[in-house]
Amino acid sequence: MDSAIKTSNYAHFWCTLARMGVFTMPKPWHEWLGRRVTWQLQRRILPHLRWNQEIWGETVRQYLTHSVRWLDAGCGWRLLGKDLDPLENELVSRARSVVGVDLDFPHLRKHVNISRRICASLESLPFSDASFDVVTCNMVVEHLADPLPTFQELSRVLVPGGTLLVHTPNTQNYLILANILAKKLLPRSVILKLVHDKRPADDIYPTYYRANTAAALRNLGESVNLQPEFMRFLTHPQPYSRFFAPLAFFELLLMGATMTPALNRFGTTIVTVFRKPAAAVAIRVPRNFQVNSQDLATQPGPAYGRNFAASSTTGEVGGQTAQL
Repeated sequence: MDSAIKTSNYAHFWCTLARMGVFTMPKPWHEWLGRRVTWQLQRRILPHLRWNQEIWGETVRQYLTHSVRWLDAGCGWRLLGKDLDPLENELVSRARSVVGVDLDFPHLRKHVNISRRICASLESLPFSDASFDVVTCNMVVEHLADPLPTFQELSRVLVPGGTLLVHTPNTQNYLILANILAKKLLPRSVILKLVHDKRPADDIYPTYYRANTAAALRNLGESVNLQPEFMRFLTHPQPYSRFFAPLAFFELLLMGATMTPALNRFGTTIVTVFRKPAAAVAIRVPRNFQVNSQDLATQPGPAYGRNFAASSTTGEVGGQTAQL
């Protein structure tokens, strides 16, 4: 009995010290096998690894000047990502004008960077021909059931000599392949739990991956009079298996391999820069055009008329004014 009381008192004593911050209870998994060890391994194996979104933002910055009219197609509710606010603000300040277009009104209205926003389908953009010098698509193409109509519209609103920049996942990467396989085998509720980037469920959209290889993007661009000018493959910023350091060690080695010239085509995401020829030519699309060997089932999305008008704070859709 006395022994049990003493044990209880000792436990209470150490717990009290832990609550006071005097003593920290050991966390063997975290300290020896978990994320902390993974972070130390990453600093040694891939010390210069950076976030894809930061590299994407720096790429976009190269094409922005004070004379550029910029359209961010599928803009969502911010340009890049968390903790990149200074870069986002710099990008907006560099352009003459910035317009964001998205079909998700709740996200559009809370956009943190762009003041001029329009709720519209990318398959029927409410702009005249040759309205923009630069168009960007950041993590959008993978969500298009049929990317061809969208690319036709993006090409149409670009000026001759204008630039389209696309950032999208690469289906030749092991993580993206695993995601595609998981979609076929697991219910959506399980897949959402496997997403570790802390996005809310309403910020995760269905994916189709109809134009998510280098060849597919190249063919798609050329079919709408956009010439590929530059392509770069990026690696994700940390191992997916970071919760278990022994497995993360081998994933870090694999990530490093995909950063070599011989294997970089297996990177996680693709940044592609297209240029519209200065001497514009008519866009001709073969009747049976496909961006790759997969079936490109045409699924017309919502479309809005070209008589759409919007200011920096309001947009009129179907005769109704939507406060942004």
